[in-house]
Amino acid sequence: MSQLIHQDVFRTTNELCASTISEVESALERQRTDDAVEAIRRQEEETNKTETAREAAERGAYETQERLKKLEQDRLNIEAAEHDLQMRKKALQDAENGADYSDNDDYDVDDGSVSIPETQTVCRPLMMFISLILIIIYH
Repeated sequence: MSQLIHQDVFRTTNELCASTISEVESALERQRTDDAVEAIRRQEEETNKTETAREAAERGAYETQERLKKLEQDRLNIEAAEHDLQMRKKALQDAENGADYSDNDDYDVDDGSVSIPETQTVCRPLMMFISLILIIIYH
C-alpha cells in the first residue's frame, strides 16, 4: 500500500510539475509576444520621432533658405531704390545747377562771359526767349 501512495504522490507531483511547466511556458510565450509587440511599438515610435525630427530640420532649412532669399531680394530692392534715388538727386541737382548749360562753351566761367550763380535756377526756354528777343532787336 505504501507503494500505491508513493505512486499516487509521484503521479500527482508529476502532474503538478507538468501543469506548472505548461503554465510557465504559456506565460513565457505570452511575454515573448507582448515583448515583440512592445519592441515593434518602440521601433515605430523611434521611426516617427526620427521622421518628425527630419521633417522639422527640412522645414527649418527651407524657412532659413526662404528668409535668406527674401533678405537678398530686399537688399537688391534697396540697392535699386538707392540707385534710383541717387539718379533723381543727380537729375535734381543738375536741374538746379543749370547742368543743361554746363556742356555748352558759351556758359563756361573761364571764357569771360557772364556766369550764372549756382544758386539761381535758369530755365532754358526763358534763356532761348531772351536770346531770340536780343537777336530780333539788334538785327
